[in-house]
Amino acid sequence: MSQPPYPPVPPSDPNQPGGQPGQQPPQYGQQPPPPPQYGQQPGFGQQPPQYGQQPDHGQPQYGQAPPPPPPGAPQYGSAGAYPGAPGAPGTKVDVGEAFSWAFNKFKNNVGAMILPGLAVFLLGAALIAVGFSAVALFGTTETTYDRFGNEYTETSLGFGGSILFGLVYLVFIVGLLYIQASIISGAVRVANGEPVTAKSFLTPIRFGPVVGTAILVGIITGIGYALCIIPGIIAMFFLMFSVVATIDKSLSPINAMKNSFELTKSKVGDSIIPLLVTYAINLVGVLVCYVGLIVAAPVAQLFLVHCWRRLNGAPIAPADPA
Repeated sequence: MSQPPYPPVPPSDPNQPGGQPGQQPPQYGQQPPPPPQYGQQPGFGQQPPQYGQQPDHGQPQYGQAPPPPPPGAPQYGSAGAYPGAPGAPGTKVDVGEAFSWAFNKFKNNVGAMILPGLAVFLLGAALIAVGFSAVALFGTTETTYDRFGNEYTETSLGFGGSILFGLVYLVFIVGLLYIQASIISGAVRVANGEPVTAKSFLTPIRFGPVVGTAILVGIITGIGYALCIIPGIIAMFFLMFSVVATIDKSLSPINAMKNSFELTKSKVGDSIIPLLVTYAINLVGVLVCYVGLIVAAPVAQLFLVHCWRRLNGAPIAPADPA
């Protein structure tokens, strides 16, 4: 006697094994349904993911180490691994771009950028005035004759006048260092994209370390010039970015000189260009009766800072319209 067929499971019975609620169990000889895709509920016989487990998408999870870089790729922190490292690509100097950037920045901020040059002329005028005053107050005049009977008059400052003039000259030198540091600081501020005001080129950044750097560079370069000039030129080349590094990277004088040396050593060809062009810009200012330095000095420092940032792969404020 045949048995009646197995009664079908009601679609609403979720306790019956064989699939999801509302699905019929597979009949004998039929293939089970395919496994669900990611995001769907697992079918009969599949284990759901355990709590706390994440599906594998090929990406490292939080707290896991990233996959190693492909062979030949630079490691993080090594040369060429990030812009600005010695030998990194895309950090060459473009003379036309740098000069255009510097000149247009000066042209659009003339009022603020000529103030250091005017300050230099005021210091020079004060030094001359003190010199004449020292002669008038402490000077002594002596008359001499040569063997042909021609009369010559010589004026000397005397001890008191020499002390006064020496002190004023020292103040003049410190003032020049202050103004030079202010010009470089102003150029760094412009490269940062800061608004240019009257104080931008009259207020130095880290004046004490800058003076220390300038003194050390001057001593090393002076010793080099005393040794047949060529060593002095070499020293000036390798240390050309020392003061800029002191301001822009907040380095100590020694570390700033090391930074300049490493940069110029790794990019000799690109570093020669800023030195020559900066020297040429200042030379033009000197040839125009020194008055041209009012324009040449800030333009030269803007050019130098642009090249410094470009060689380091550091950000530079956008150029002003011509």
